[in-house]
Amino acid sequence: MTVSLRERRRRQTAREIQIATLELALQQGLENVTTEEIAASAGVSTRTFFNYYANKEAAAVGTPPPFQEEDKQALRDGAGAPADDIKRFLDQYMKALAEDEPILRMMGPVMRSNEKARGILEGFLVLERDELTECLGNRVSDRQTAAALAAGVTGAIGRAIQLWNRDPDLSLDAALDTVWKGLIAASQLLATPQDP
Repeated sequence: MTVSLRERRRRQTAREIQIATLELALQQGLENVTTEEIAASAGVSTRTFFNYYANKEAAAVGTPPPFQEEDKQALRDGAGAPADDIKRFLDQYMKALAEDEPILRMMGPVMRSNEKARGILEGFLVLERDELTECLGNRVSDRQTAAALAAGVTGAIGRAIQLWNRDPDLSLDAALDTVWKGLIAASQLLATPQDP
C-alpha cells in the first residue's frame, strides 16, 4: 500500500511531537512538562499539538505499531504447531518495533514513572489483545484458551521490551527469545499434573 505524501508528513509530525515529548520527559519528568513546551520543542503550535494528541501522556505513547493484517491472517490460517506460528508472529512484530528502537529506549523510563501514560499504552495493548483473541479463536476450540494465548503474546512483547530496555547489550530479538523460553517453560509447568 502506497502512503500519500500528506500521510507521510502527518506521521512525521506525530513522530517529532512524540520524540520532543519523550526528550523533555526524560530531562524533567513528564509531570513537569507542559504541552506548550512540547509544541515549541517540536517546532509546532500548541493547536497543532492537540490536532495530533489529546494530552502529553498520549504524546509520550505515540501510536504503537499495530499487528499487521498479513501477520494476523497467517496466525489465523496457520497449519503448523500453534507455538511455532505464534513465535513467527512475535518475531515479525519485533521487526516492526525494531524500526523505532530509539523511541522505545526513551519510552521505557517514562512509562515506568508515569501511570497515566502507562494506562494509555495498556489501552492499545488491550485492543490488540482482543484482536489476537479473535485470530486465535479460529485455531483453538475454547475462547478462554484463545484469550490466554493472546494475553501471553502481548505480555511477552511487553516483557521483552522491558528486558531489552534494562540491558543495552541485548537485541530486541534476543530479549524476545529469552522471554519466549520462559513462557514455554511456564506453560509446561501449568500442563504438568502436580502431586496431591
